[in-house]
Amino acid sequence: MESPGGRLGRLLVGVSLALFLISALAMLDGRLIASGDDIDASMDNPLALIVVVLAIVTAAFALLLNLAKDWPHDSMPLDKWFSREEEGIMRLRLEEELEDASIANLGTGWARMEMEHLESKHEEEE
Repeated sequence: MESPGGRLGRLLVGVSLALFLISALAMLDGRLIASGDDIDASMDNPLALIVVVLAIVTAAFALLLNLAKDWPHDSMPLDKWFSREEEGIMRLRLEEELEDASIANLGTGWARMEMEHLESKHEEEE
């Protein structure tokens, strides 16, 4: 099964290709770039420029996700929302985190912390 980051990369590639197609059609229709020396006329429709910029940004994010495929987990800020881990690895990591945060281990964790505190206090007195 594919990781959520891989699915997001595939989605971004599809969106960027669609946006590039829309901007190419806008160029052919003359809505993006005015013909001749009339550059001010091309700025009449800012939506076309927004579509082009959005296409470039989504393509850049898709490329970044593709390049970061082999990078370790948590090396990118987006890993908190869209993990690039495989499903099995992610499941094992989440089970370990759940076990660490379990209420059954809360008492032993509290006792361990209290013991460390008392030991450090005892060392300060000596």
